[in-house]
Amino acid sequence: MSFIDAVKAIAFKEWEFFGKDEQGSDHFVHGAPKETVEPYASRIGDYWLSIPSDDYDQKVKQYAPKLGKLDGTIRVLPWSAAFISYVMQSAGAGHAFPYSSGHYTWIRKAIENAAAQKHFAPLVGYPLSSYPLQVGDLIGGPRGEYSKLHYEDVLKTGWFKSHSDLIVEIDREKRKAYAIGGNVGQSVARTEVDLDADGKLADGKRPWFVHIRNNITVDLVAALHGQDELVMAG
Repeated sequence: MSFIDAVKAIAFKEWEFFGKDEQGSDHFVHGAPKETVEPYASRIGDYWLSIPSDDYDQKVKQYAPKLGKLDGTIRVLPWSAAFISYVMQSAGAGHAFPYSSGHYTWIRKAIENAAAQKHFAPLVGYPLSSYPLQVGDLIGGPRGEYSKLHYEDVLKTGWFKSHSDLIVEIDREKRKAYAIGGNVGQSVARTEVDLDADGKLADGKRPWFVHIRNNITVDLVAALHGQDELVMAG
């Protein structure tokens, strides 16, 4: 199985676990936000374990000192980036993906790679008009008070609130693509986005501004792992 196939399979598995929710409204179980109810709250706890341990420990200390862990009941913390990190880690991305509690980490890194013309880097962030979407790619953009931020602003801006979803299906005939993301309506949910005639993202329902090409492969992961072993041996 290719890395992209693994990413797609894991994203679908998590979407099915949460009940195949669709973007558009918040999701509840017996009146409670879905993310706070078992077994979903604990599953979100699994997602959190995919971020770097120092970041995890700091967030537990700051937001959940009594609970001693992060899960879906810690509602002050958005968990969408933890979900993406979980999918990538579970698919075997190894050191090729910059796991983080915030989407900003890989959005900025991907755009830096594009600016440096590193077109074969693991993640490369392009303006939406550059290339057609492919399964396994990420689409991202700002949120909240940063919603007016543009692609061109990222490299001259510090941290900002952001979000990204994973493309899992493309229907060129209908000019539609489908993305799965975490913390979408308090669930793992699927979002339908519009494409133009060339298959590029042309969706105005959210302030998307970057198409992150996912170049991660099994061979790339192995090569990066080998480089790390050489550095450690040296």
